[in-house]
Amino acid sequence: MSSLASIGETLRRRREERGLSLEQASFQSKVPLRLVQTLESDDYQYLPDPLYLTGLLRNYAGFLGLDPSGLDAEFQRAIHRRPPPMPATAAPRPATALPWKTARWTVAAILMAAPLLLVALFLATMRESDNIAPSPAVEPKTEIVAPAGGEAVESADRLTDGTASPASPAPAPVAEAPAPRAEPPAAILPAAMKPAAAGAAAGHILIARAQEQTWLSVRADAQDRREVLLQAGQTARFEAEATFHVIVGNAGGVTLSLDGTPLPPLGRPGEVIRDLVLPRAGPESPSSGAAPAVPAR
Repeated sequence: MSSLASIGETLRRRREERGLSLEQASFQSKVPLRLVQTLESDDYQYLPDPLYLTGLLRNYAGFLGLDPSGLDAEFQRAIHRRPPPMPATAAPRPATALPWKTARWTVAAILMAAPLLLVALFLATMRESDNIAPSPAVEPKTEIVAPAGGEAVESADRLTDGTASPASPAPAPVAEAPAPRAEPPAAILPAAMKPAAAGAAAGHILIARAQEQTWLSVRADAQDRREVLLQAGQTARFEAEATFHVIVGNAGGVTLSLDGTPLPPLGRPGEVIRDLVLPRAGPESPSSGAAPAVPAR
């Protein structure tokens, strides 16, 4: 090959010679449409890890009837080319000192404005003090307390007159009615949950745990494919009512579990697994306790 751009051009020409559209080539080769478009346009910066790209390129080239080894060497040079150098950062401009005349006028303006600010502050303080009215003095209130013997003590106003009035007989104490006993409030219990409808589909849950960087493409039932790039230690969770259609970019870098049941190892590191359907129909389905077999690569 004479240039790096000839990789995508070679793939596109061979696909057009076979009379295939992008969608048909993606469906028959099991390579996602987005990755097929990116490979044919030589736009490698938005693709997943180079390890998985090599496997995808080999699969797509083999599907088109091309020699994967010739494309692989040119592809490795394309994705490992050196990045462009960073532009040099301009040196910061030194601060320009103010002329002496400008500094002198600035100091003079500050000195002239300072007395005006002090006068304005003084006037504002005086205005606020005038607006605050003094609060009226609260006269102390003398309470009359009944002594234990039943005789009332004269109020302070009567005592200041110097005349003592005969003590009036204290009224008979009124028996206080016992306070009603406070009943504890009734506990409010949540309403009982309604039982789930019988016969409802339980669905399936697929868990992917990455030991290395791994690219996954999962289609749940008839929904659109969901593509994720997991780093080591990350986990992805997928839900489906019936089946999963899975493509794995690094078979040795991820483990799968279906409905809580771990699946057997998928393959070697860097190996691409296509058309993995979970769960498999029949008595070996994970719902009966047995892990599904990995399809032929």
